[in-house]
Amino acid sequence: MKPLLIIHGWSDEADSFVALASAIETTSSRTVLSVYLGNYVSLDDDVRMTDLVNGLQRAWTQQKLPTDAKSIDVIVHSTGGLVIRDWMTTHFSVKGRKPPINNLVMLAPANFGSPLAHKGRALYGRVIKGFNAKKRFQTGAHILKALEMASPYTWDLAQRDRFQDNAMSATGVRTTVIVGNTGYSGISSLANELGSDGTVYVATANLNCAAIEVSFPAGDRRPKFNAIRKSRGDTAFLVMDDFNHSSIAYKDHKHAQKDALLGFILRALDVSNTENFKQWIDDCESHSAAVLSIHEEDKDSHKHGFQNTVFRVRDDQGYEVQDYVIEFYNDTAKGDDDRLAELFNKDAVVKVHAHKDNGSYRSFMIDCSALYRIIEAQDQVLNISISAMPDLNEERNLVGYRSFGNQDIGQMTLSAQGVRDFFIPNRTLFIDITLTRQQKDALFWIKSLDDMV
Repeated sequence: MKPLLIIHGWSDEADSFVALASAIETTSSRTVLSVYLGNYVSLDDDVRMTDLVNGLQRAWTQQKLPTDAKSIDVIVHSTGGLVIRDWMTTHFSVKGRKPPINNLVMLAPANFGSPLAHKGRALYGRVIKGFNAKKRFQTGAHILKALEMASPYTWDLAQRDRFQDNAMSATGVRTTVIVGNTGYSGISSLANELGSDGTVYVATANLNCAAIEVSFPAGDRRPKFNAIRKSRGDTAFLVMDDFNHSSIAYKDHKHAQKDALLGFILRALDVSNTENFKQWIDDCESHSAAVLSIHEEDKDSHKHGFQNTVFRVRDDQGYEVQDYVIEFYNDTAKGDDDRLAELFNKDAVVKVHAHKDNGSYRSFMIDCSALYRIIEAQDQVLNISISAMPDLNEERNLVGYRSFGNQDIGQMTLSAQGVRDFFIPNRTLFIDITLTRQQKDALFWIKSLDDMV
C-alpha cells in the first residue's frame, strides 16, 4: 500500500486532518505509519507561493518521501491544491521528470481563485484571521494575492500545467476534484457567495478549464479568435450537494453524508489503472450532473452552474490595459432598448472582480442557468465587445484605442448554441484579449526644410 500525504490550506493546520487520516486508516488497509500530515505557515505576509513550493520540496526530501513515479498518494485541501500543482510543475514537469504522485485527491481546491481571498486581505480578514497568526494581524498577504479571483498567478499556473503537457492525465497523476456547493451558516455566512462552498466557487475548483485568444484589429472588423481550447489531461470532477468548504474535508462528524464522502475519497485513492480511472471520471460526471439538475430550474437557487469567466486584456505592444469595460449586448437594439443587455447584466452576471494589484485581469461569474433562460426567451444572438481607455476618439488623447464608437471595432457574436458552448456550468474559461494600440498623426510628424522656411 502506497504512503499517503495530506496537505492543508490557507489559515489551517495539519491537526485539522487527523480525523480524515484516522478514518482512512480505519476503513482502508493503510497503516497509521504510512500517513503523513503536511504542515506549513500561511498567515505570514512575507511568505510567497514560491516559498511554499520550495519548502514542500525541502520537507519532502527531509522526510525521505518516495520520489519514483506513482509511488505516493496525496490529498490536498483548498490552497494545498495550488501548492501541489506548482510543485509538480516547477520541480518535475519542467525538468522532464515524472512526479511521484499516483492518485491526487483535491478537496475544494482553490485552483482558479477564491472570493474569500480579497476579503482576507481586507480589515476583517486581519481581525478574524490575524489574531491566530504568529505575527499578529498578518494574513499571508502574498498568498492571498495569488488566491484572489483573476490573479496573474493562477492564470500563469494554468498556462503552465493545464494548457501544456502536464502530469495530470490518465497515464500520469490521476487527479480527482471533490467540492461542495453549500455555504457556511452562522457568522461565517458573511463569506458566502453564489455558486460557492463558502470559500471557493465550484467553478474555480474544477481543473477542467478552457481558454480562447481574441484580438480586436483597428477599424470596424470582426475580431479574430481561434476555437476554444480545452485543458490537457483527464481529471475527475465530483460535486457533492450540501457540503461546504469545511465539511468536504471530513471535519463535520455529524454530517448525514460523511460516510458517502469518505467512500468517494477512498475510491479516488484506489484507482489503479487507466481504464478504471476513465470509468471513475464518467461516474463523477454523472453524479455532478444529477446534483446540478436538482437546482438549475430553481431561479432563486444559489447552487446553479456558474462559469468563472476570466479576462486578461493587453494591447498589441504588450502593454496591460487596466481601464476597460466588457460589453454583452444585442446589436439590433439601441441603447436603453437593449433588453438582452439589461437582463444579462441584471441576472446572468452575478459577480465581477478586478484583481486588486492588476486590473487587466478580471473575473466575471456568470450564472449559466439564468443565461440560457434569457437567450431562449429573447431569441436573440449575444454580442461581446470591449471599450477601453485611453479613448483615441477624445481630442486630447494622442495614443490609445478606438473602441467606443459604433464603427471602431467589431464584436464576437454567439448564437443560442454558441452561448451554450461558450458558457459552460462549473468551469473556468480564460479569455485573452488583445487590442490594437494606435497613435494620432499629431503625436509625431516630419516636415521638410522647405515647409519650415
